[in-house]
Amino acid sequence: MRTTFIATTTAALLAAGVAGAQTTITFQDQGPEREPFNEEAIRLFEEANPDIDVEYAWQANEPYKTGIKVMMESNDPPDVYFVWAGSFANDIADTGVVSEISDSETRGDAWTRGASKGIVDQFRHNDGLYGVPAEIYTKTMWKNDAFFDDNGLEVPETLDELRTLCGRIREVDPLMVPISFGASESWTINHYLTILFQRHVPIETALADYQLQAPADELFTHPGYEKALEDFVSLIDAQCFNDGINSVTPEVGRTMFATELAAMNFCGSWCPPMFDDQGFAGRYSMFPFPRIEGAEGDQDGVLVGAVGYQVSEASDEREAALKFVSHLLSPEMAALRARMIGRIPSNNAALEDGDLAPMAAALLDMATSAPVSVPPLNTIVETSVSDVILKSGQDLVAGTITPAEFMDRVRAQARDAASRG
Repeated sequence: MRTTFIATTTAALLAAGVAGAQTTITFQDQGPEREPFNEEAIRLFEEANPDIDVEYAWQANEPYKTGIKVMMESNDPPDVYFVWAGSFANDIADTGVVSEISDSETRGDAWTRGASKGIVDQFRHNDGLYGVPAEIYTKTMWKNDAFFDDNGLEVPETLDELRTLCGRIREVDPLMVPISFGASESWTINHYLTILFQRHVPIETALADYQLQAPADELFTHPGYEKALEDFVSLIDAQCFNDGINSVTPEVGRTMFATELAAMNFCGSWCPPMFDDQGFAGRYSMFPFPRIEGAEGDQDGVLVGAVGYQVSEASDEREAALKFVSHLLSPEMAALRARMIGRIPSNNAALEDGDLAPMAAALLDMATSAPVSVPPLNTIVETSVSDVILKSGQDLVAGTITPAEFMDRVRAQARDAASRG
């Protein structure tokens, strides 16, 4: 884990011998990908607000998921911090440590200009607003264009075609992995299951299950869930993936694709800049996750989620924190975010042609035009049930449980959680 702190303004004032009160706010983010943008955004904010100093730190993705919850329970929580919209953000809000910020929305702070209501609504909870969106993310399939072209391979439109394609790739080049996959962090399995559940289960049924709104004895009983898990296992059985999935990191999975050790990869909107940094720019393209013939869910839906920032209820500098959040998430900073780090901002009001790379622009179009979109399971499913899904995903990959046993676990936990209210 790397932690970076920036606290330049106070030091500069002291060095100049300037007296007077100095407001300090702490800003905790998930990184390191956002670090260059955050440093510039902080510089611009402190330049415009010389009386406010921002102390900045970041943690890597996986440790952050537990680290931020520990921080928020401490006696010195950060004033502003990163969250995933949905159950992750809502669980923190339910502990009473998050400031309700609808006053910022009502008075029209800078972040509200051009903000998408649908995305902002992902941070509404119990009739309050407990966060501000910064980015949206989506996920799709990627292919090595030269390998496909050189070997006459077609983009698979159905899951049956994908399984067949995996076998064809193994025949063409036994050393080429059809789809690189690293699941040492179980959210990567979760993303496959998010799409497969979406393909097999009608969205109204799934959402009622995810939020425990269906009758307890009906929760997660749709047969599509088990069929989705069987389809996931069938990809393993078809040798679509590399060996040792559970011991391979997501980073290694991405690198296998970018270094042409794999023909395909299922990766998010954050991945193209990483592929490009490894010298693969211009040599890959995206295609939709395949449809599943005869399945009852939506066959053209996509995974779309949002991330953003919350303000601590314990902050002694709430107004300064809101001022910083409003700056960080203003339309102008959103455009800078797109230019500097290639992330898709949730607020596109100030985006101009060229701010987003062509691939990111295509992903934005895919995310906004999809007939149905759902966030990843680990951000939308009730937390205790999500935890079971995360753990069971790795067990399914390891072959220690069957799809039926997986769903038995999920139903048992869902009914238990529902009984506790």
